[in-house]
Amino acid sequence: MLSRDCILQQEIPEPMLSLFEQQAEQKIKVEGWAKQGRNADVKRENFVHCWITEEAFKQLLIKGNKWFRNRGLYFGDAQGAGADFIAKIDGEEVSIGLRSIAPDSLNKWKTVAYPDDRFQHEKEKIADYHIVCQRQGAVTSFFGMISKEELLAELEQSRRLYSPKNQEYFRVVPLEKFRMEMLCSLLERME
Repeated sequence: MLSRDCILQQEIPEPMLSLFEQQAEQKIKVEGWAKQGRNADVKRENFVHCWITEEAFKQLLIKGNKWFRNRGLYFGDAQGAGADFIAKIDGEEVSIGLRSIAPDSLNKWKTVAYPDDRFQHEKEKIADYHIVCQRQGAVTSFFGMISKEELLAELEQSRRLYSPKNQEYFRVVPLEKFRMEMLCSLLERME
């Protein structure tokens, strides 16, 4: 088992970076983000960041010979999007979401942002487990995990904040609530 201070990392092949950038550009156009008055450049980077971290987690699962389903590159409205990952633990399927954070969130504020609208109106869509990660180039580092129950309890007591950059409301959870030993245990228990 990995220690609490250990950082789990996975690198994806460099050609995938340009593929994800092309796909994000297409997603922005197809879904009309700029026409909605949203910051298309920020959304584009968010999509690329998300897809890279998902691919890195997928590669970790493949290396570990784990069973999983992954929604992959998703185009369309948020209502149609599935869980980032579905895995099996003790014969039961569980959902896993990834929360990728910016360097400032990791190093300066030590918090993980979560969309307020999901917390307020779509609790049933919140994954059973959330893994916090951060990517630099093609390398993604994974820092720990929190259960849905713990996440909801933290979100309940957190403040609602507005992000001008992302043009949406969010809540923050202390980074320390995402535990590495829980992530390692989940990875070991996955079928």
